Amino acid sequence: MSAGADAVAFDLEDGVEAAQKERARALIAGFLSGPASSEALRLVRFNPVGTPAGDGDLAFFRDLDGFDGILLPKVETPGTLETVARAFASGRKAGRVPPLLPLLESPRAILHAADIAAAAAPVAALLFGAEDLTARLGVPRTVDGEELVVARGQIALAAAAVGAEAVDAVFTNLDDLALLRRDCERGRAFGFRGKMAIHPKQVAVINEVFTPSDADVERARRVVEAYEAARAVGEGVTRMGDQMVELPIVERARRTLALAARYAGR
Repeated sequence: MSAGADAVAFDLEDGVEAAQKERARALIAGFLSGPASSEALRLVRFNPVGTPAGDGDLAFFRDLDGFDGILLPKVETPGTLETVARAFASGRKAGRVPPLLPLLESPRAILHAADIAAAAAPVAALLFGAEDLTARLGVPRTVDGEELVVARGQIALAAAAVGAEAVDAVFTNLDDLALLRRDCERGRAFGFRGKMAIHPKQVAVINEVFTPSDADVERARRVVEAYEAARAVGEGVTRMGDQMVELPIVERARRTLALAARYAGR
């Protein structure tokens, strides 16, 4: 948790053998019952809901505290999120439905991204599962990422439509941080607000790419100042250098400033 990540996920799915699921739940619950050791959000990654293991996770955790959200793999329809929300709402702590983070990793999930994002449940973020998706498509995952263009676009648009975060897929090459940076930059260009990491040494690069640079912040500040000066004299559009400045550009600049403030001192 000291690597600087915004959130840490405790895995009950792929990282735990079937015979060890019950023990893993108990170990995670025991850890979560103690005080947080950092400011990182503490998430629990369930097994797919609708399977015996996933339903066991849901029954076990719906009455517990200590976590900040549930990561849900293999989500393909909004009904999965609504099932989870109903279970938590009817649990011992009725009404407490944690933020849900569905992992979209199949063709069906990508095609239903907008519906999943708009589910009658507290969707905090849409997470992209590129490895599973490319496996289902029967294509290799490449550095250039042309095979992911449609999927990334669908997820980023769906998340933005409901005010959720879009979080890009893991990069499985642990040693090539230059390629990781390229993949992060591509995801950011699509509108993703962060990226999952599978090793602590990836976190610094991910944070650097997805945090506005000093140059980004300075330009955003000047855009807002130019617009406010124009408004003070009754103008809704102004010019800053060779760029026209109007409300959509100002809104983007304000988001940059808000993001920089959020990550200040990270």
